[in-house]
Amino acid sequence: MNDLFSSGAAVPHKRAAIDAPDCGKRPLLADNGESEILSGGKMSRIVGGQEAVRYSWPSICSFMTSTGYHICGSTLVKNRAGVFYLVTAAHCISQQKASRYLARCGMHGMATSNPDSVLLTFSRMTLHPRYSDMTFENDIAIFELISQPIETDYVQAACIANQTYYGGEGSIVAGWGTLSYGGEMASTLKQVYKPIKPDSTCAIRYPGEFVAANMMCAGEPTGGVDACQGDSGGPLYTYRHGRWYLTGVVSWGYGCAAPRNPGVYADVYNLRSWIDSVIN
Repeated sequence: MNDLFSSGAAVPHKRAAIDAPDCGKRPLLADNGESEILSGGKMSRIVGGQEAVRYSWPSICSFMTSTGYHICGSTLVKNRAGVFYLVTAAHCISQQKASRYLARCGMHGMATSNPDSVLLTFSRMTLHPRYSDMTFENDIAIFELISQPIETDYVQAACIANQTYYGGEGSIVAGWGTLSYGGEMASTLKQVYKPIKPDSTCAIRYPGEFVAANMMCAGEPTGGVDACQGDSGGPLYTYRHGRWYLTGVVSWGYGCAAPRNPGVYADVYNLRSWIDSVIN
């Protein structure tokens, strides 16, 4: 099977996995979704995006208030023992109790029936201790589930990034966020292809704001494709060695899909030691 590193780019150093080995699958797609990333976005172009194949992202969940109102995206992961946890952005959290939140996984449409979806409730939430709501550094939070969902083709975990990205690596961002800045929420799950930018480019685009130690950025120079409001906390996926990895968590940016303003994400690889300490 082909993977992203066949392009001749230097393969980043790979570290030991901190999650279960049965992660990163998209069983409803015959090729595991490989063609979506290798096509360079031609098959999956949120703002400037395209509707995802129904139920084809089994690790993405709608993160909601306890009354069922969608706030953000989120992603299922597993620890080494195979226990599910939920990852989202710390800036999505406004309440102090985990019981104030829910997540629905295995869904496609916001207002339609999703017969294979599951509702998650939480016993504990952990925000990164160095998260800043002023700078959005370390913008990540992890939720512990009250009960474990049954794993199906519609509900599965993404892998946790075990190697860093490289400039130009392809990624896919998915979510139910607005289709334009200040616009209406998407009624069905959307996805968009975005090339990851080198840290040097991100620092030029956001001088004094981009922090390479815990952030990454992705987007087209001309804009037109991006995550937007309501996509925060959701996944930026990369496809490596036949599996889908949670590599970024949607965090911040200026507007949505604006030229020369790539979206900024929490860098999962650089935050993995903290993630490991929480889930393992």
